[in-house]
Amino acid sequence: MSTQTNTASTATSSSSTGTHQKQVGMKETITSLVIALMLALIFRGFVVEGFQIPTGSMAPTLLGKNIRHTSPHNGYSWTTGPWDMIAQSRVPAKVQGPLTVTDPMTGLDQGESNRKLSSGDRVFVLKYLPMLHEPERWDVVVFKNPGTHENYIKRLVGLPGEQLAIVDGDFFTRKYIEGQTAVTGWDAWEASDWEVARKSERIQRVMLQDVSNSRYAPVAVDPGYRSPWDGVGNGWDGVRTSSEYVYSGSGDAKLVWNGTKPITDRYAYNQIRNSFDLSATPENPTVGYRPFYVSDIALSVDMKMKEADVVATPMISARGRQFRAVVDPGAGTARVEMRVDTEGAAWVSMDSGSFGKRGVNDVVGIEFWHVDQSLWVFIDGDLVCGGAEKGAYSMSPIERAQAATGMTREELQADRRAGDGVTRPGVLSRPEIYKPATVEWGFAGGGFALHNVRVRRDISYKNMSDDSARDATRGGHPDFFPTLTDKEFFMCGDNSPRSLDSRLWEAGSIVPWVEELIDDQVGTVNRDLVVGKAFVVYWPSMLKEGKMAAPDVGRVRWIW
Repeated sequence: MSTQTNTASTATSSSSTGTHQKQVGMKETITSLVIALMLALIFRGFVVEGFQIPTGSMAPTLLGKNIRHTSPHNGYSWTTGPWDMIAQSRVPAKVQGPLTVTDPMTGLDQGESNRKLSSGDRVFVLKYLPMLHEPERWDVVVFKNPGTHENYIKRLVGLPGEQLAIVDGDFFTRKYIEGQTAVTGWDAWEASDWEVARKSERIQRVMLQDVSNSRYAPVAVDPGYRSPWDGVGNGWDGVRTSSEYVYSGSGDAKLVWNGTKPITDRYAYNQIRNSFDLSATPENPTVGYRPFYVSDIALSVDMKMKEADVVATPMISARGRQFRAVVDPGAGTARVEMRVDTEGAAWVSMDSGSFGKRGVNDVVGIEFWHVDQSLWVFIDGDLVCGGAEKGAYSMSPIERAQAATGMTREELQADRRAGDGVTRPGVLSRPEIYKPATVEWGFAGGGFALHNVRVRRDISYKNMSDDSARDATRGGHPDFFPTLTDKEFFMCGDNSPRSLDSRLWEAGSIVPWVEELIDDQVGTVNRDLVVGKAFVVYWPSMLKEGKMAAPDVGRVRWIW
């Protein structure tokens, strides 16, 4: 009896202990899940959060809903936005009917193309913590739009305490000093304290956009294709029909940009909405698209030397000046020079540098940039001379406007469209008055072969919007430039013709709680509305071609 009783007692005790352990285990599990959830919410709220890009205002840096195309002529791949956006809802319209696009590299009609709409890039955003780090110029940031409370993503271009001017596609800045810089008008643009907002090399490389690349010449000769380059000198082969340009002559030679493809701020991403014509110019625009000639241009080439003494001289002529680099691979030297674009003007050396000497059959990659009023020379990707400091030159906003348009200060000031000169500033919003740049490559010393003959241009911030009923943009006229308080930022999209940003925001209803955080000044973003910096594309826009859909993992990348 005793043994039985003890056994039963033990069994009861064991059962009770097991139940208790299960209860404790369940409580620990629930507690762990709650803690994990709380940590996740805290992490999302204060450290990193994911966002999806809804529109193409930051294209091609970041893609909103888009359609991917691949040219049958050369394999070139690019994206376009949907046909339209429904009012302000930012909901892409359906892609309907046969979709015909133009290959941006060749100008050839691709025929009916893929019509599958892909979702936008997904990005991680690092939240700004005032005690750790603050927003910097050229950051890609997420913020609450002051008027709608929606999440927007743009590039930060204006900092607190600055005045801003947009001239010829570039931003100029100066520190606001109360009483000294309160003057507006053309006199304000003449001040000597304006500086062009220059980008670092890392940022600049991301923002350069392809105009032409010989790598994407048609695989088969097409009668509708014409190379944008003309070979000058006896001994050229392949310039008109091939992706390789070979020079076998013994004298000097040139590659001259022939104007078949104007160097403008045209975005292939916008070609479905805006008629896309490679020959469109500001003087003869395609309906719905008014391009601007640009002057911030990057030239590059991979040159295989057939002789040891070949010297390459890329040159850009723009805005009343000529800029060139003199690269001697055999000697391992390079320099950048500048002169006024008038007959007999002397070249002025701005900087020089050296690199490893090259010989016969060596391939040397040469890049020459004229961006943000500075000259850069890279050899095989390494900066050799010039740069944002050593290669820089100075022009005030009024000097830049005069050089870009060929107009005198008096002509600029007198030329106004109908209106009050503020809501319709006129002259600088007219693309047809801007002067085209010319580019060429000069060669001396013997034979060579060229690959990847490439022309790119910098992002160009427009003084007008194709969608705007008015032509006024903040910063685009000296009567209408913003002054930022000590807590305000100025935001712009990389796809400048199709971005509703600080240049164009209108006064209107403000979300009540937002209204308490901002000043009355329209077009700026208060520090308290900035969410954080986008730093990586962790899930790129889906790759959809034919019946296939797959993650485009090759475009997982850091955001600069």
